[in-house]
Amino acid sequence: MRALARIALGVSIAFQLSACGMWWDAGDTAGFSPESTFRKFFARAESGDAESQNAVGYMLYHGEGVQMDRTQAQSWFRRAAERGNARAQRNLAIIAAHGPFAQSAPHGGPRLDASGNDVPPGEALYLTFCSGCHGVNGISAYEHSPSFAFGERLDKNDAALMRSLREGIQEMPGWDGKLSRRELTEVMSFVRRLRDRYDAGVGQPLRAAPAYYYLFGPMEARRLGMPPALR
Repeated sequence: MRALARIALGVSIAFQLSACGMWWDAGDTAGFSPESTFRKFFARAESGDAESQNAVGYMLYHGEGVQMDRTQAQSWFRRAAERGNARAQRNLAIIAAHGPFAQSAPHGGPRLDASGNDVPPGEALYLTFCSGCHGVNGISAYEHSPSFAFGERLDKNDAALMRSLREGIQEMPGWDGKLSRRELTEVMSFVRRLRDRYDAGVGQPLRAAPAYYYLFGPMEARRLGMPPALR
């Protein structure tokens, strides 16, 4: 009977993990869908879209969802800048002023203000519960999960975003009853700030993945290495 009970418990836990997500050790090989965000923006960049060219440069510069290649990054920034993209022009100016490798190393965890308070609220919760799909810096690993750094889904008002957080949408489960309304509000406010970080350009350190974070949906189906830059 005890053996049967242990089997039943194991099946129950396995079902819960597969239905609701799982804890992922950031030290493991990351799980990337073949339909990656980088590939999506790369295709648009190749077709001549200047904003996508800047996005590809940004991801290559930081090694975000693709292997870092700052030579290629600058090439994409130049292509976007030649088309009049202001973000790419700013990125090239930052690189010209400080060099392509002057940026400090990535850091993880909440930042502190002068009073020792976490800034901004919701960052730690986002890193733990949201970053597995939406990216630690708001650039998702696979294309069907919105990249908040690029403003995807952020045209929705607070009420619509909160409804998605509470009730879930597509692969994302609902968080109502798991996180408090205050916590969900803080996460939503933090999400809206991720676009500002992208807009600020390459002259800043990015957050590192936390030691453990939650993972959902298609990303857990397979473990793939981080894709190399497409050429």
